[in-house]
Amino acid sequence: TADKIRALIERQKEKKAWEFIFLGANIDAVATAARYGISADRAVDYLADSKGTSYNFKIMAKTVAKFRESGTVDEACLDEIRKDVKHRHMS
Repeated sequence: TADKIRALIERQKEKKAWEFIFLGANIDAVATAARYGISADRAVDYLADSKGTSYNFKIMAKTVAKFRESGTVDEACLDEIRKDVKHRHMS
């Protein structure tokens, strides 16, 4: 259940300082992430096509590499994905 997943996520955040990022396609990623205890700044919708999926892998690879170097997640790490969705949705 969502409550059990939320509890597991909270435990890992507290005990191991884990960071969680929620990527969602064809759902409201922010609302869904909130159910699991993941904050809105760590949740993003993406377009579930080859370009959107490829872009996610690229952005997440950069985000994980930066996290490994610094131990923190850049607050703006998902902004590029948000811009892609906004730009392509408006086109």
